[in-house]
Amino acid sequence: MQRYLQPVTLRSNHVSQFDTWAGNFGESVTALELSPDGGGYRMNTRFARFVNLPELMTMFREVADIRTADMLQLPVPRYCLETMTAKPTAELKEFVATLVARAEAIRNGVVTPQEDNMLAVTNDGRKAALDMRLVDASSMEAQDGKVSQCAGNVFGIWRETAAFRGTQVVFCDLSTPTDDGRFSVYHVIRAKLVEMGVPGTEIAFIHDYDSDSSKAELFKSVREGRIRILLGSTLKMGVGTNIQTRLAALHHLDAPWRPADVEQREGRIIRQGNLNEEVRIIRYVTEASFDAYIWQTLETKARFIAQVMRGDTGMRSAEDVELAALSYAEVKALASGNPLVMEKAGIDAEVAKLSLLKSQWDNQRWANQRESATLPSRIEKIRERIESVEADIGNREDVRGNRFGMVIDGKRYHERSIAGEVLQRYYSEAKARTRKFGNWKSSPGEMSVGQFAGFDLVVSIPTGTSDGPCFILKGRRAYAAHHSDNPQGMVRVVENVANSLEGRLAEAYEDAARAEKRLADILTELAKPFEKEERLTQLLARQREINAALDLDKDNAGAMEAEAEAA
Repeated sequence: MQRYLQPVTLRSNHVSQFDTWAGNFGESVTALELSPDGGGYRMNTRFARFVNLPELMTMFREVADIRTADMLQLPVPRYCLETMTAKPTAELKEFVATLVARAEAIRNGVVTPQEDNMLAVTNDGRKAALDMRLVDASSMEAQDGKVSQCAGNVFGIWRETAAFRGTQVVFCDLSTPTDDGRFSVYHVIRAKLVEMGVPGTEIAFIHDYDSDSSKAELFKSVREGRIRILLGSTLKMGVGTNIQTRLAALHHLDAPWRPADVEQREGRIIRQGNLNEEVRIIRYVTEASFDAYIWQTLETKARFIAQVMRGDTGMRSAEDVELAALSYAEVKALASGNPLVMEKAGIDAEVAKLSLLKSQWDNQRWANQRESATLPSRIEKIRERIESVEADIGNREDVRGNRFGMVIDGKRYHERSIAGEVLQRYYSEAKARTRKFGNWKSSPGEMSVGQFAGFDLVVSIPTGTSDGPCFILKGRRAYAAHHSDNPQGMVRVVENVANSLEGRLAEAYEDAARAEKRLADILTELAKPFEKEERLTQLLARQREINAALDLDKDNAGAMEAEAEAA
């Protein structure tokens, strides 16, 4: 987006090239992986941490006005997020092991990208997590697999919402329906639902509706409850799909790749105009498969994006892989069978979270220390202000009512209107920057006028600003009074300043009380230790032990040599 909208800004900040941009706003992160030979472990480095976020977002917000759903607080239904897990079959476990072997062959350069690549491995892993029949047509249907669980839940909700004619939507980006006889999850789900008792006329595939007019009619049927179960992909049922009126449940049969896709899917049901006060969102995950990895990656990316876009994180950096690394390590552990990898994944995630909290605690502590160093002098200045205002109140003359008197150029005026006319002339002369009615005092921006209520009365002449002149009463402190358009009003504003010193004194006392309370609070906070320090120390020690046990401190060659010697 910055390349499109801010080329000049990027050039002026010397970050127009990706390498320089990445050098300023990104860092590499090291995470655990199996070694290429599959017999050991190594730390692999990836570009995945974003730094200097305040500067990056300040620059980006020059062209972006960001409003998230949390900010808008629209009247949408409450939602309950559920995760249904399916146990892996022995066949799936064997297939995941072959994916690890394929990935190692790709990494070692044994095969060409045309023969096999990581995208193909990932897609096969996603298909296997959905249904093994997508990668091997001869496979048997998994008992209590994701597809069966989804069909059962859809039927149960269909029956529960019958009186309201509640509707449901099932998202599945893989195994979309075709007419060539190939296996399709869509057809399996419809067949199961019809077998359970759902009329076929109440089930629809978005893929059967190609034209805009047919889609509009389909969406209307869903809104009216005539079609109660709609299956489709993110691409075909995302933006522009207005079917929320009776939607009671949304099912994620598989996981898309981008957080925006999840948001678009769930935006079909968490939407204004839904007549349900509470809805269900169900995700289906096959254990020991790519499902957990993809969902965890999506959650991590979504959280990261939300933190950055809200601009309320207060952090200078954000990880894009903390939780994703955990799920990645879990997938690897399923193939390796080493329980230390699972333990390390959990410890690494907790260490990352506690380290972030410790960093925020340190930053707040430094800020408190800086503020505590300046507060005493600030409190002292406030006390000096209190002393000065109290002295001015004690020296102030009572000029209220008939006791009014103002000395201008040595002449005393007892009529407010006449005194105001003279003040207006002073104001006009000051505005024209002349010396007709007085002599310059020590300050070149002030002109002496006279005395009032025990104070010296001067008029200020600002230089280099757009502000106009103003009258000032000078005692131990200076008190400004702005002008009025009529003579009596001119006197009143000066008079009100002289009579309002008690209010200024009260404000000073409040400022002093706030500053003293703030200092006491900060000193209390500075005396507190980081409450999770002991836990973090324990985790870091265990992390070092596991790293040593897994030979993570060695390079890959060293680990292979050690294993060869042991053999």
